[in-house]
Amino acid sequence: MSFEADRSGSGQTSRKCNLDTDMHVNRMLGRLGMIGHHNTIGEVRAFVDSAPKKDRSDLARHLMAHSRVVCTDPEPRCASCPLVSFCETGRSRIRSEQATATVVDLFGGAGALGLGFRSAGFSIVAAVEIDRDAAQTYRLNHPGVPVLEASVENVTADELQAWLPALTAPSAVIAGPPCQGYSAAGSRDSDDRRNLLFRHVGRLARRLGAQSVVIENVPGLRRVNGVTYTDKITNSLRRCGYRPWKQPVALRASDYGVPQNRRRLFFVGVKGGIELPEAPVPTHAPYGGAAVDSTLLRTPSLAQRLEGLPRLAPGAGAERLRLPDGRVVLNSQAMAHSPRVVAKINAIPAGGGPISYRRLESDVARTLVAGHRALPVHPDQDRTITVREAARIQGFPDDYFFCGPRSAQPLQVANAVPPALSEAVARQLLKSLEAV
Repeated sequence: MSFEADRSGSGQTSRKCNLDTDMHVNRMLGRLGMIGHHNTIGEVRAFVDSAPKKDRSDLARHLMAHSRVVCTDPEPRCASCPLVSFCETGRSRIRSEQATATVVDLFGGAGALGLGFRSAGFSIVAAVEIDRDAAQTYRLNHPGVPVLEASVENVTADELQAWLPALTAPSAVIAGPPCQGYSAAGSRDSDDRRNLLFRHVGRLARRLGAQSVVIENVPGLRRVNGVTYTDKITNSLRRCGYRPWKQPVALRASDYGVPQNRRRLFFVGVKGGIELPEAPVPTHAPYGGAAVDSTLLRTPSLAQRLEGLPRLAPGAGAERLRLPDGRVVLNSQAMAHSPRVVAKINAIPAGGGPISYRRLESDVARTLVAGHRALPVHPDQDRTITVREAARIQGFPDDYFFCGPRSAQPLQVANAVPPALSEAVARQLLKSLEAV
């Protein structure tokens, strides 16, 4: 079994490689525990043959490229490797390469909360996320971060430290617990067990010796059918040894450069001896509104955020869409609609329509909702927006790729906190932590 592997990155030269005898691939799969450390001829071939036939050639090509570029023999680049979750060698090496301010990300989702903290100067040392597709998105976009696929309810600090022995006293434990029980678009059931998942954030933070805790969620948790969850969360933080903000801080996305009127609540608690951070101040003036501070940048309109993305007919596009100018647009597969649905969409005015087919306005969006796993309707095209268009509206960078089947991607984007909001909180927290 031989495959061509591009060694130059330019596509100009290639080298034949026999996977049965290739020591680079053998070494990498051995480190990952996917073949025996005392490799026998045929083990790599058997591993590749275990994949669906249509994927074997790509798998072999990627194995060869990864083993030569990242998982090298003399200097493995573990902090840049998206496979580090599965590699004991990598997990033991990356701690020494982290920044001073470190974060453990619980209920990590697709990594939006972590992205904001990373942009502010923190290093993410571990994440926990139960959903396979979201966990893969996290790994791909935060290479070098070990992601444990598990329910936070069932994770203990001892287990995390057995998996990552160097994980002690992180600067912060951050979390965005599921919001469906609180959200206006969800059940708003006060008996929904997910409403109490925040308790595990303080539990793990205390046991890990974290200096601070940040919890993010929807404003709807203030009161759910007569139950006030803001008090429950702040009291939980106090019981775990953290001094919290007296009340959570509500941040509006349009005040931070994101063309949405989405609001998110942030709870922050710190250990004794650390000054509580100030609440973030807006960095942008909302589009179309009167600027209170003329020095602030203007938040772009939604239409401006979508500039440069291709016009697509329903069902057109691709996960990696190459444009005539050579650019590649990721996650740009438009949802296929029947002619009957297209006709219905055509009749929806800006801002109108049911929750599953609400047409976006061209200036500022409401909170993005993935109704029936479909995203809202494009402001001026007769289809729902693509995952890339939704990611643009949320403020993700264009190279942020969402993994999993097309049906699983919309929720990853829609459920995410706009990274600019978490970055604003993270910058304030970092000031307090660095002042100690």
